[in-house]
Amino acid sequence: MSVIDLSRLPAPQVVEPLDYEAVLAALKADLIARAPELEPVLALESEPLTKLLEVAAWREMVLRQRVNDAARAVMLPWATGADLDNLAARYDLARLPGEDDERFRRRVLIGYHALSAAGSRQSWMLRALSVSTDIRQVDVWADRPGRVKVCLLARVAAQAAAMTEAQAAIGEALFGRHPQHDAATPMRWRAATAADAIVAQVAAALLAEDVRPLSVEVDVTTATVKPVQVVATLVHPPGPDGALLAAQARARLMALAAQMRFRVDLTRAQITAALMGEGLRDVVLAQPTADVSVGQGEIAAVTAVTILTEARHD
Repeated sequence: MSVIDLSRLPAPQVVEPLDYEAVLAALKADLIARAPELEPVLALESEPLTKLLEVAAWREMVLRQRVNDAARAVMLPWATGADLDNLAARYDLARLPGEDDERFRRRVLIGYHALSAAGSRQSWMLRALSVSTDIRQVDVWADRPGRVKVCLLARVAAQAAAMTEAQAAIGEALFGRHPQHDAATPMRWRAATAADAIVAQVAAALLAEDVRPLSVEVDVTTATVKPVQVVATLVHPPGPDGALLAAQARARLMALAAQMRFRVDLTRAQITAALMGEGLRDVVLAQPTADVSVGQGEIAAVTAVTILTEARHD
C-alpha cells in the first residue's frame, strides 16, 4: 500500500496569496467610486485619509493571513505543533517524547491503520514507529504464509570508544551526528542490532493481544546496511575555485544520501547527477563501480566521500 507524498500535493485553493498593494488599491478604488471628488486627495501619500486606508489595508492583510493560518492548521501537510497534535487525536495517536513534527506527521499520515489491529503493511509500520523516535524507518513483508517480517532501522547511542570506525561511519551517514559528538566523552549513533533493547520493545508492542492477529507469526529484525564509498573527480574549466565546487558537489550528494530508504537502489547515474552542477564540465565517477541494489530489509548508506577536482582547458 502506497503512502501519499505530501510534498507533491497541489497548493490548497483556500489559502490565498496576499498582496498588500492590491488590497490598498482596491480600498482606494472603492472609496473613489463612492466619492469621486476624493481621487486627487488619495493620490497624495501625505494625506491623512491615505494613511487611514494604508492602516485599513494592513489590518485586512493581517486578518486574511489569520484565515490562511486557520486553514493550514486543519490540513496535515501544513499543520504544526499543537494543531498537528489535535489532528493526530482523530486516530488516537499522541506525540512521542522528543518527536518532531516531520516524524509525527509521517505517523499521522498512516494513522487510520491504528483503528484496527495490525495486518496491512502500513499498520505494522505504524505500530513499530510508535514505540520510539529512535526508530527511523520500518520495512515490512511476508517471507512465507503466516509470518510477517518487521525490519527496523533504529539508532542506538554508544560511546565512541566502544564502536568500530565502520559502525561510527554508518551511524553518522544514517542518523547524523549525536548531540554529544564533541563532548569530553564523545557519543555516536550506531545502527541497532538484534541484541539491542529497542528491538525487544518493538517485538513486545507488535505481539500484544490487541495488535497481532491470531495465527500470525511476527519476526522483528534489524536493517542490513550496505555502506557505499563515493570517489569522484570533478572536471571544470580553469578559473573557478575547485575547493568550492567540491564542497557544493558534496552538499548535493549528501542531500541525495539523506533520501535513502529501504528497498531504494543507489545508482551511479543518481550519484553522477547529484555531483554535477553549475561550473562543471564532467564528473568522472570511480566508485562505486556498479549500481548499489537493495532489497527487502536493506538500505544503502554513503559512508565515505572523496571528491577530487581537475581543471582542463578546452
